[in-house]
Amino acid sequence: NNKKAERIINTWTGSWEKRNLPKMAKALPKWVSPDHLTILGVIAGLIIAIGYLLTWYSNWWLLLCNFGLFIHWYADSLDGTLARVRHIERENYGYFVDHICDVWTIVIICIAFGFSPLIHIEVALFLTIGYLLLNIYVYIRAYSEKIFRISFSRLGPTEVRIILCITNFILIFWNPIVIQYHQTYLTVFDLFGIILTFIFIITFIITSIKNAVKLDRMDRGEEKV
Repeated sequence: NNKKAERIINTWTGSWEKRNLPKMAKALPKWVSPDHLTILGVIAGLIIAIGYLLTWYSNWWLLLCNFGLFIHWYADSLDGTLARVRHIERENYGYFVDHICDVWTIVIICIAFGFSPLIHIEVALFLTIGYLLLNIYVYIRAYSEKIFRISFSRLGPTEVRIILCITNFILIFWNPIVIQYHQTYLTVFDLFGIILTFIFIITFIITSIKNAVKLDRMDRGEEKV
């Protein structure tokens, strides 16, 4: 089945992006290609990672992380949009490279975050696993149902970046220890990371079971025909 996966984006910022991203893509110089934007997204991920590592010296480096998040949003949002606007889509190549780069960037950022003084490495890796599980679900569903849904409860990649930017700004001034037992302690953001990870994993489990049941019924129906 060569049918393309239908893109479904139902997020708070989705309508604004749908109106404005094509305009932004059309305004780009001719020499800028989707591949250039994909590479820029990876570079932005490295900027974010460096910003987190530099928080050993000052929390004000979190502003560099926010700058990197803005660049990453710009590049990640426009690479596919530019290809569609110019009618130069390479569906299989674009899907593969874009999401390989996304996963690689997520891993780099989360590991750097874990090696910062802001959060325990164990919590950061736990958060990485939860986020990647949702990514895996999205990619598998795109194959099995031809539905590419990149939002959950109206939250998509852009909303995640906005939340992370706000969180980074708060962390500049405030990240107290809330739980301490002997030499072990958890900060507010450790606790937030653990809760968020459980939300990711629970969402992954529930949506996976629902879709497995749906696909089972669909296949049984096809077998009866």
